[in-house]
Amino acid sequence: MKLDLKARLLFLLIVPLFFVILLSSMILLEIYDDKKNLEFTKHHILEAETISKVVHYMQIERGVTSGLIAAGKLDENDEALLEAKKNLNRAIAEARSIISKCTVCRNNVDTLSHLDKIRSRNNDNLLGLSTINARAYYTKNISFFLDLIKATPAQMDDMENRNYIQSYSYLSSAKEALGQTRAILVELFTSKEYLDEPFTAFKEDLRIYALETNNFKTTAPMDILNFYYDVYRGEAVNETFRMIHTAVKKRYEAELGIVPSYWFEKSTKTINLLKEVEDRLFSDVKTLINDKLDFTSYKLIALITFLVISAIVVTFLMVLIVRKILFSADTLEREYGNSQALLEQYKSTVDGTFIVSKTDAEGIITYVNEEFCKLSGYSKEELIGKSHNIMRHPDMKKEVFADLWHTIKDLKKTWVGDMKNLSKDGTSHWLRAIINPILDSDGNVVEYIGMRTDITQQKEIASYFEKQLKISTKNFDYSIHLSKEYEKAIDSSTILSRVDKYGNITYANDKFLEITEYKLEELVGKNQSVIGCSDSTTESYKEIWESVSKGNIWHGVIKNLTKSGKDFWAKTTIVPIKDLNDEIVEYLVIKFDITEIVEQRKEFERIAKTDPLTGCGNRFRLNYEMQELENISVAVFNIDNFRQINDFYGHQFGDMIIKSTANKIYDLFLQNENFRFYRLQGDEFIAIAIDYSRKELVEKVKKILAAIKEKFTIKDEEMLISCTCGISFEDKEHLLSTANMALNVAKKSNVDFLVYSEEISLNRQYENNITWTRKLSNALREKNIITYYQPIVNNSNLSYEKYECLVRMKDGQKVVSPFFFLDVAKQTRQYFEITKTVISQTFEMFKEKDVEFSINLSILDIVEPKISKYILSMLEKYDIGPRVVFEIVESEYMENFEGVMNFIGEVKKYNCKIAIDDFGTGYSNFEYLIKLKADYLKIDGSIIKNIDKDENAFLVVSTIVEFSKKLGMKTVAEFVESEEIFKIVKELGIDYSQGYYFSEPKEGI
Repeated sequence: MKLDLKARLLFLLIVPLFFVILLSSMILLEIYDDKKNLEFTKHHILEAETISKVVHYMQIERGVTSGLIAAGKLDENDEALLEAKKNLNRAIAEARSIISKCTVCRNNVDTLSHLDKIRSRNNDNLLGLSTINARAYYTKNISFFLDLIKATPAQMDDMENRNYIQSYSYLSSAKEALGQTRAILVELFTSKEYLDEPFTAFKEDLRIYALETNNFKTTAPMDILNFYYDVYRGEAVNETFRMIHTAVKKRYEAELGIVPSYWFEKSTKTINLLKEVEDRLFSDVKTLINDKLDFTSYKLIALITFLVISAIVVTFLMVLIVRKILFSADTLEREYGNSQALLEQYKSTVDGTFIVSKTDAEGIITYVNEEFCKLSGYSKEELIGKSHNIMRHPDMKKEVFADLWHTIKDLKKTWVGDMKNLSKDGTSHWLRAIINPILDSDGNVVEYIGMRTDITQQKEIASYFEKQLKISTKNFDYSIHLSKEYEKAIDSSTILSRVDKYGNITYANDKFLEITEYKLEELVGKNQSVIGCSDSTTESYKEIWESVSKGNIWHGVIKNLTKSGKDFWAKTTIVPIKDLNDEIVEYLVIKFDITEIVEQRKEFERIAKTDPLTGCGNRFRLNYEMQELENISVAVFNIDNFRQINDFYGHQFGDMIIKSTANKIYDLFLQNENFRFYRLQGDEFIAIAIDYSRKELVEKVKKILAAIKEKFTIKDEEMLISCTCGISFEDKEHLLSTANMALNVAKKSNVDFLVYSEEISLNRQYENNITWTRKLSNALREKNIITYYQPIVNNSNLSYEKYECLVRMKDGQKVVSPFFFLDVAKQTRQYFEITKTVISQTFEMFKEKDVEFSINLSILDIVEPKISKYILSMLEKYDIGPRVVFEIVESEYMENFEGVMNFIGEVKKYNCKIAIDDFGTGYSNFEYLIKLKADYLKIDGSIIKNIDKDENAFLVVSTIVEFSKKLGMKTVAEFVESEEIFKIVKELGIDYSQGYYFSEPKEGI
């Protein structure tokens, strides 16, 4: 090892300097990061400020536009409108300039796209819209920019500046609410029609204004808050809120005495005062951020200056010290270096010649050279401290090692011999070893030095020649025998032929002759294309022979032709046979008959794409053919009220209805090859039209719907049915979904058919679902899911013997019916939480009351293991099973009937009762009724409420009551809302009544 004293001393002197530089660099980096964060924050503030101007002028333009539309002054050149548009366009241009230059701002492309969209708003003919739609146009775009600003604080690391922007987001939301109030009241004061929808929106805007103003006051810095109190007052503010108060209190008076222009002037001044507060807020935050940036820059300059001065001083001192130390160390290092160099030469000579290792007196390795490591595959770290046993080969005899140790340890002499070792990777190698014991002055062994040479190659050469001598004639004959046996096996199990290098058949086995129907003499000498099928192209054969002629083995499936002209499919392998010079002499063609497999696959594909009931294409075929076809439109047909037909007449009868309807539609389409017809599911069909105009397809649909409405007879029953149709001409990706939308809207609108357009999009429904999902989450969290109770009256003595438990939701001061939120809940995980909440509240309410109470359960609840487990645990805990009735909502189809029966069996163990709810509509099924063995049957209110006017309703109820009595079930009439209905219900022998005639649902009992 070289001493290198100078380097060590220099290293000890450099370490402190390096430490100082590293620490300073870390501080510099931190300050630089702070500076970058501040610059990033400044970009956000500039972006928020310029967007706030766009929002402000958009609010003004909204108010002007709404006022003009409400007054009927649809003049594009109105001075106020032109001035508002001019200001907004200028604000948009300024915002585009700032945002487009900002490389660190998020959502640049989306923001610029929105700005461009607003800039081209003249193309939208806003004055041609209704006041609601015009106001919605501006409000939607304002909301986009306000949401952008609200998201800004989350992007900022600077807490102080983030609070400024947070308070601005609240202030801008309050200003927007006041702006919407301005636009609505301009419309109301102009039209003098105080309709519910705009008036409700106006009150909601006032609520938002109050909420966001309070949030602003909570988060705003004190100086901004003081400025707000100083500015936001005076005659304009007082007049604005006086007129708002008048509109609220005197809504139903014919004349409020408020001139629209006067309201617009005062409210605009009030909003401008809020704009002044915004401007002051932005001014303060920009001043604050600039001061911080300046201070950060000063810190950077000061630290860099300090580092430079420190480095100069430290360097000067180190040079003086190093010069003195290095001068005194030169002599010692020079003498040590000479000795070390001589030893290194001796060592390198030995290491380069031999594989060297050293062990201590106990045989533990203390040193190995590089050659030793290369051969063994071990690193020095893996070897030092171990014995040589780590490399000992199991083939080596123990006697060899016993002799070795006796020689070097007992006799203290040199041992010479060959040994076989194992490398780390499991391979073996041979070494010729010379091992010398090293003795101390007393003649004791201190260590052993082993010098080895690799003789593996010599050993392998010797072994090779030994093995070659063992090859015998017997072994050669055996190999030939095996080869013939393999050839026989292949010949007996495959369709085999041989062709020469020109493609002419030279041999064919019996299986080949059997399947092709040829004789051998008819084939030999003929080109193998004699069995080729005309369906296969010349190019495909050419590709095959080009491949095999290059020596490649070819695998594939080929369609062939027999002598009689029948097709057969063969899985084929063509193997080139070469001579000793690697030249192709012939080809071996091996075939396996897969004709049956191919035919079965075709049949399976046909079955998979065919509806088994109607013989039409199914959804699988529809999806496949839609990918292949171009320029298509679709019409989706759905049989009206098919559930009632299916439930009343049975599934077999319903299938006949489906087949009859399918035949009618198919017959009308069959005449035109540009139509495809499919059955999707149940009572729904779909037709694809290819290259059809809108007018042509609509006329065709009208004919089909008219044909379906014609009377027809099935099993002596004269039937009259109808269909509803949804049509779409959208792009292929949205074709089915839009056609279904059109179908759903047509059914809800009670029209025969409807062509999809953007106006009937279900986006509004989806937005409504999101709103109710959010409200549900809040209600569950704040315990606003509550239970109402409606009594069930004994018709014989009019006593309140039972109660039905009905879920409600508190939304502010309102109590909301499940009609608005239950379907939305079923699409989320919140549905089961609502079920558990109702169960918990009702068990607690009736735990000490001696009356029965019923809880509604859907099929979803019953088959959900967690809900079933929860119900059983509550029955166990409260021990009130005999008073509990579970109402199964019968309008839901029981796909998991076995699961429902298991649930009923479990709750019956606790003496609970079962009721079938809403019987008489939906999926009413007498077969299920018999199997369920329910205690109560609740007749659906949609039938009961018309029983005094509808003779058919009276007949259906009579049948249900008679059937229930025979099964021993009690009956309950729902929707009993008048004395006339109650009298008829009682006369029919119904046991219980429930409805508003007795009591509406209440929060208590």
